Order: sequence, then structure tokens, then C-alpha cells
Amino acid sequence: MQEETGAIRFEIKPICVYSVTGKNRVNDTGEETFGLLCFAEITEFAKELHSEMEKVVLMDELPENWTYPLIQPKLIEEWNRREKIAERMVATWKLKVY
Repeated sequence: MQEETGAIRFEIKPICVYSVTGKNRVNDTGEETFGLLCFAEITEFAKELHSEMEKVVLMDELPENWTYPLIQPKLIEEWNRREKIAERMVATWKLKVY
């Protein structure tokens, strides 16, 4: 997490496993690959970056130029879908969410 974002204090929660099939810049065979979608709440960033990152930018809107434009927007959609389901469950059953 620190290498990719500069975060040094955070809480990270797994959301779901996902798969991608097809050739891309990191998969030249086109075989199915798997990843883990996580949600992180970052509370502190390092004062200096120590990886290949140039800078960290906090934005109010999602970026237009994705590294993986066919994948990343779908992961955001899945997160939003699951978040809405969780909100409905809390409202319906008055569950306490931890």
C-alpha cells in the first residue's frame, strides 16, 4: 500500500476477488488472472515518496485517464453496487456496521 500510494497509516478491507481475461500490458498470454479489490481509508501519507511515484494527488472526482480503462471503472462500479447493498441492509435491519 505504501509503495503504490505513499500511505503510512491506513485501514484496508477486502471487498471481493475479481478476474480478468485477455491480453493487456501486464498479461501477454491472455489467460485469466485474478486480483483482490480492497477499500482503504488512508489517514496519513508519508512526507516524502520513496518509490517510482512522482506525486500523490487527492481529487474530488475520479480520473478520466485510467491505467486500465476497461477494468478500473468496472471495479469502481462493483464497489458502489456492494456499498448500496450494505447501506440497504443497515437501514432495513438496523445493523451496526464495524
